[in-house]
Formats: sequence, structure tokens, C-alpha cells
Amino acid sequence: MRTRINHKRVADRIETVSMGLGITSGLVAAGATLAAPTGLSAIGVALGITSAPLIVTAAPIIGAAATATGVISGGAYFYSKWKSRKAKENLENQ
Repeated sequence: MRTRINHKRVADRIETVSMGLGITSGLVAAGATLAAPTGLSAIGVALGITSAPLIVTAAPIIGAAATATGVISGGAYFYSKWKSRKAKENLENQ
């Protein structure tokens, strides 16, 4: 009984983190779109004279983190579902 509670709790916590990072990733992507250099400043960034805004640099990193936690969350969800179904079958067989 205790293992059933643990895997559900872990899956729920991972899902919460994943959702938070997903929302953060969306906000950062929107901010990076607005802050992306255009015109002469874009040429300066391309030539290495100036640097891109931090949000533009961080957007792909946060997006990758959101993707990774999404994959982990999906795996934990299906593992939890499998364990719950297996425990239910064991109770029915007894």
C-alpha cells in the first residue's frame, strides 16, 4: 500500500515541476521574442560587437529544461498508472 502512495506522490510532484517549467518557458519565449535584437543591433550581435540580451540567450536552455521535465513527468505518470493497475489486479486475484 505504501509504494502505491509513493509513486503517485512522486508523479504528482514531477508533474507540478513540469507544468511550472512549461509556463516559465512560454513566458521566457515570449519575452525573448520581444527582446530579440533587430536592425543594426542584430547585425552587431551577429558580428560579435554586442551581446544578445540575457533572456534571448536563456530561452533555449529553459525550453530544453521544460522539455526534459515533460518527458520525465510523462514517464512517471505512465509508471504510476502501470503500478496502480498492477496493484489493482493483484487485489482482484487474491
